Amino acid sequence: MADLTGYLFDRDGAFIYKSPAASLQYALDFTNYLNTGDTIVDDSSASSPVITIGTIAGDSSPLIHPNGHGTDVSATTTKVTFRVSGGTAGNVYPITVKIATSAGDIDTRHFRIICREKGLA
Repeated sequence: MADLTGYLFDRDGAFIYKSPAASLQYALDFTNYLNTGDTIVDDSSASSPVITIGTIAGDSSPLIHPNGHGTDVSATTTKVTFRVSGGTAGNVYPITVKIATSAGDIDTRHFRIICREKGLA
């Protein structure tokens, strides 16, 4: 993925640190994964794109799409953008991004959002 601003990497893959109080928009660029001429379909009837946020039992403030999936998730021909808010400090939320393409392909990518209080570095 070409556009990974704010993403970090460890032995388990890509992740983002997010403050529980933040409501932020993130993006994933699929340019490097699409065949020449293929594009992401942004169409609810095609179920694309879909962002799945993992849940944690007993979480008092889960990570959510603050305005709902239909409003907080969108795509261009190559990039998926989504907003999340909430989350409980100390929790690690698995995220799955699923797309359908104009050529009829389905692709998914996974990363984590690690919720923690953030200070100035």
